[in-house]
Amino acid sequence: MITVLRCAVLALFISAGVQAQTASPEQVPAPAVAKTVHPEVKAPVAAKVSVTFPPGAGVMHIPLAQSKKTLEVFTYQPAGADETTPVVMVMTGVDRNAATYRNDWMTVADQYHLRVVVPHFSEQDFPGAGGYNLGNLVDSKTHHRQPKSQWAFSIVDNIFTTLQKQGVTSQKQYYLFGNSAGCQFVHRMLTLLPQPNVKAAVCAAAGWWTLPDTDQRWPYGLREAPVAVSQQQLDDYFAKPVLIAVGAEDDDPENHLLRKSKQAMAQGANRLDRAESYFTTSQQRAEQNNTPFNWHFVDLSDVGHSGSKMSVFAAGQFAWFEQHNAFHL
Repeated sequence: MITVLRCAVLALFISAGVQAQTASPEQVPAPAVAKTVHPEVKAPVAAKVSVTFPPGAGVMHIPLAQSKKTLEVFTYQPAGADETTPVVMVMTGVDRNAATYRNDWMTVADQYHLRVVVPHFSEQDFPGAGGYNLGNLVDSKTHHRQPKSQWAFSIVDNIFTTLQKQGVTSQKQYYLFGNSAGCQFVHRMLTLLPQPNVKAAVCAAAGWWTLPDTDQRWPYGLREAPVAVSQQQLDDYFAKPVLIAVGAEDDDPENHLLRKSKQAMAQGANRLDRAESYFTTSQQRAEQNNTPFNWHFVDLSDVGHSGSKMSVFAAGQFAWFEQHNAFHL
């Protein structure tokens, strides 16, 4: 049994612009793997695009590779921020309300001096749970595997690469945060995307998880996943500083948005149980493979399913990590 670290949450939270984010309830069938594999294009952001980080609250439009479409990216940077300021990539909940998440981060970004980047993966361009929660690995119409350039995971990582190449940031890596459906995105990105430029991650309150083993069929595990994951990738993931967080009161088994498939229920009856189960399973896999495990688990006292409260908590953790190279637990 693991020892669950319990944190007292700061008494003063930022007023949330929205209600708590929830995980997507869609049932997503295991995608068929195409026999013809598309060539993998490394950079999904179009070349020779001038990118400027707007002052204060702003929006960037990033052209997508192999497409005439652009990705809307909501941003915030405090006064005095420059290329040396730490960057946090924030993944939204199921509503994909990037502007609201950006707004929720503004006060803590001022407090901790952080640059905030919130990609908006629209339902139109990245439909359903497959398009967002599962990273857009498979075309929803053809069921063929997408080129790597079109994975939502790759797009996030390469937004940062573009900022680096154009001198917008001199940071070597970025912090990654996701709540609810955003946590689904974050943990699958760290599992499936080789060598992401992530310094540390906070993954909060996912409704259900993809376990880092082949005991379960995709998307509840890696068996028959559309993307092969090597043992080295899993070792790298286990070694990365990751904080699995969940509210101590996020334990409602009757929440109508909580996935209740047989495989999801095997992970636990509620988000609290499922988060602890994911952490424990991952820790066991790391021990079995004799690989370093640099994760932590925390349930936050007096917190339910709240994207705004988790954002405040994550900002404080990233600020501490920037100074001490460790989470503050």
